[in-house]
Amino acid sequence: MNNKSKVVVLTIIATIVAATVPVIGMLWLSRQAVIQSEHERLARYAESVVDRAEATFQNSQRALRSLSPLLLLPCSDEHIAQMRLIAVNSGAIEEMGYYESGQLKCTSWDRRAQALRRPLPELAFTTEDGIGVALAENSFVTDGPSMMALQYGAHVALVQRQRFIDVVLEDGVHVVLARNGFGLVAQYGMPVSAGMAGRALRGLGTQDFDGFFVSTVSRDGWTAAAIIDGQQVVETMTSEQRWFLPVGVLLGLGLVLLVLRVSQARLSPLADLQLAVRKKEFIVFYQPIIELATGRCIGAEALIRWRRPDGSIVRPDLFVPLAEESGLILPMTDLVIAAVVDELGDTLRADRALHVAVNVAAQDIKTGRIIDVVSQTLAGTDIRTEQLWMEATERGCMDIASARVTLARARELGHSMALDDFGTGYSNLQYLQGLPMDALKIDKSFVSTIGTGAATSAVIDHIIAMAKSLNLFIVAEGVETLAQAAYLSEHGVNFAQGWLFAKPLPADEFIDFYRSTLADYGTGPENIRVPEPGLA
Repeated sequence: MNNKSKVVVLTIIATIVAATVPVIGMLWLSRQAVIQSEHERLARYAESVVDRAEATFQNSQRALRSLSPLLLLPCSDEHIAQMRLIAVNSGAIEEMGYYESGQLKCTSWDRRAQALRRPLPELAFTTEDGIGVALAENSFVTDGPSMMALQYGAHVALVQRQRFIDVVLEDGVHVVLARNGFGLVAQYGMPVSAGMAGRALRGLGTQDFDGFFVSTVSRDGWTAAAIIDGQQVVETMTSEQRWFLPVGVLLGLGLVLLVLRVSQARLSPLADLQLAVRKKEFIVFYQPIIELATGRCIGAEALIRWRRPDGSIVRPDLFVPLAEESGLILPMTDLVIAAVVDELGDTLRADRALHVAVNVAAQDIKTGRIIDVVSQTLAGTDIRTEQLWMEATERGCMDIASARVTLARARELGHSMALDDFGTGYSNLQYLQGLPMDALKIDKSFVSTIGTGAATSAVIDHIIAMAKSLNLFIVAEGVETLAQAAYLSEHGVNFAQGWLFAKPLPADEFIDFYRSTLADYGTGPENIRVPEPGLA
C-alpha cells in the first residue's frame, strides 16, 4: 500500500472517529455531569441530615441539663409545669419524665405515671458529658412510635426520632440516619428496603449499587446516607443529553472538517515530498562526464531521483522546483552528498583523478551551509576535497556578494566550482568575472542547436569564447549526437555529458562504465587530464 492509499484509508478511519467520538463523548460527559450533580445533591442532603441530627441532639441535651439546678419539689405542680415548659420550648423534646428509686414517678404531662411502675430506659451509650442515650423508648403516655431517650440524673427526655432527620426532601430521595456503632436512628422519604438502608450506611462517600445512587456522610458520631432510584437519574440524564447531543454533533462536524483539511494537506505534493525526505526515498544516479580529447570518463554529476515505495521514479522537474521553494532541497542535498561518499567512496579513493559534481542550492550558496556539511561528511573518509566538485546555477548566484564568499571559501578548501546551466541567466562577462569559478557548464538548450542553423546556434560560440577568456574549463551538457561532440571538441570544449555517452546510471553501473573507459584507453596519468581547482 503506497503513501496516498494509506492516507486515504487513515482519512476514512479518522473521519468516522471524528464524527462519532464527539457524539459519544458528549453523551458520556452528560451522563457523568448528571451523575456528579446527583451525587453532590445527595451529599448535601446527607450533610444536612447530620447537621440536623447533631443540632437536635445538642438542643435536647441542653434542655435536659437545665432541670438539674432547679430547686423544686419533685413531681410538684411547679416541677411538672417546668418539665412541660422545657419540652414545649425545646422544639425537639416530646415528653419528659422524673425517676425516683429507678421508677418513673411523674412526667411533663401529670403524675399518673406513678401507676406505670416503669423502670429507667436501658441505655445504649453515654456521652462524654454524662448524658445516657437509649435509641428506642416508648412514650410515657401514648402508644405511638418509639423515641430516643436522653437521661441526665433523675430526668429523662424523649425525642421523636424523626426530629433528627427533619429536612425538606425532593421527590424520590430517601435519607437514613444512624448513631455510629449503635444502629439505625431514623429514615425518611422514598421507601427502601432495610438491606438497602444498612448497605448505604456501611459505606462512605459516593456509592452506586442495585440501581440506586447513594451518598454517605459520617461526622460528629452520626452517619447519614441519601439515596435515590437510578431510574429517576436516567430520566434527568435524558433531558440533559438533549443539550449535550447538539454540541457533540457540532464538535464532530468541526473535527471532520479538520480531518479532511489535514488529509488534503497530507495528499498535497509538498506533504508528499516532506514524507519522502523524512523516509529517505531518494536515490542518486550518476551521469558520466567524458573528456572529449580521450573519451575517458573522468567524473560524474550526481543527480537525485525520487523512487517511490512502489518502485516508480518521479522526474526531477516535478519535485526539485518544489523542494527549492520549500527549503527541502537542503536535506535532499545532504542525502546526495552522503550517498556519493557511501556508494563511490572506494572508487574515489582508488582513483584520485576521479571526481563527482554535486548541485548546490541557492540557499546553500547564500549562507555557506554546504561547506560545513561537505566537510563533516568527508571527514575521516580519505576522499580528497578536490574530488568533490560543487555546481551552482546562475539563479543560485544572484546574490553575488554572498556567492563570492561561499565560492571562495569552497575553493580554498580544494573544491572546484562550476557554474551550471550557463546561458539561461545573466550570461555576461562582467557577471562571470565577479564569481570565483573553475568551470562553466553550457546548458543543453544551446548544445542542441549545434548544426541546426537556428538563430541561436551562434550563441554557443560566444559562450565558449567567454569561458576561454576567463581560463575556465568547459563542460557541455545534453550531448546526444556525434556531430555535437565533434563540434564541441573542435571548438576547445574540454568535457561533455549526455546520452551520447551514457544516461544517468545507478552507482554500480556507473562504476562499471567508468572502468570500461579506463580499460579501453589505459590508466596512465599521461592520458588523463583533470582540471585542478583554483586555476581560474
